[in-house]
Amino acid sequence: MIHITLPDDSKHRLVFYLAMEEYIANNINEIAPPDEEGRHEAFFIWQVDPTVIFGRNQVMEAEVNIDYCRERGIKLFRRKSGGGCVYSDSGNIMLSYISDRTDVSSTFDLFLDRLANCLSALGPQSERSGRNDILVAGLKVSGNAFFKRPNSSIVHGTLLFDSDFEEMERAISPSHLKMANKGISSARQRVINFKEALLRYGNDKAAGMEDITCFKRYLVEYFTSGKGERMLSPEELRSIEEIEKTYLDPDFLLGKNHLWSEIYRGRIDGVGEMEIDLQMENDLIVECRLRGDFFPLKDGLDAYLTSILKGKRNDDNDAGASLEASEPGEYVLNLTGKALRILCFGKTT
Repeated sequence: MIHITLPDDSKHRLVFYLAMEEYIANNINEIAPPDEEGRHEAFFIWQVDPTVIFGRNQVMEAEVNIDYCRERGIKLFRRKSGGGCVYSDSGNIMLSYISDRTDVSSTFDLFLDRLANCLSALGPQSERSGRNDILVAGLKVSGNAFFKRPNSSIVHGTLLFDSDFEEMERAISPSHLKMANKGISSARQRVINFKEALLRYGNDKAAGMEDITCFKRYLVEYFTSGKGERMLSPEELRSIEEIEKTYLDPDFLLGKNHLWSEIYRGRIDGVGEMEIDLQMENDLIVECRLRGDFFPLKDGLDAYLTSILKGKRNDDNDAGASLEASEPGEYVLNLTGKALRILCFGKTT
């Protein structure tokens, strides 16, 4: 297995590295010479600025605190492999393993066993858990996903080394009051940074490994066994950038037919209990439904509010302002647009 490198040390956005995996997988026989078993395999590691990456079939709004990420400049991307939602920063080492093997189970097993053994060799006893995780002392330190190509396979994963867990939890915990029906949020697991595990359980081999640069060097040496490296050419980088564009396509990022609900509940004085169910597609409202013990004056409130909110973002500046400008009192006794805005967003202008 050889180590793949880039011509310089500049940091790229996360989807560049995913495109780099694809390019290598598409050309694995030319890029990686055969090993003693005749296998073509490559490995590289990388880091990114704060980014959230979610799986191919996940609903972004059900996984990510989108408003928080936008405020903090945290980038959002979808990957082509399955699996769950991941927050990555410079303290999270991303690992990419590309092989000409096409058997999903054996390739995944091979990589995960190597990773667990690699970490255990430094003292912290590491073990596989479930289909794709590595645990240390019962805490998750690595999660991995599989992406099968026609004639090759990609396994990529995280290795939490010194990541900001508080920022992680804020970024990948949805802010919505309730997710219903079609958008189901992933379970959050307890995690540990491997740097902490080294300080607790490290052996003689772990000396100096709390330095992330030394630890990354150890990873490369363990996986490649000194079999050499292959630097990608400027022409190959241009090919990778073309693949990268497929990840930036809005239709791919947002996903298709991802319907979900956000529900607001509360009591409005003089009106009664009210529940507002906003049907969403991606991050835009497509329908509004109301339930409660209020007194209706005439039918049609759902259709009226849907006509006002459809196509709006579910935030105070967009949907909230539209609600306050509405006149729902024709449909429900004592109901005002201002009261609806407060119920949903807690404030008015």
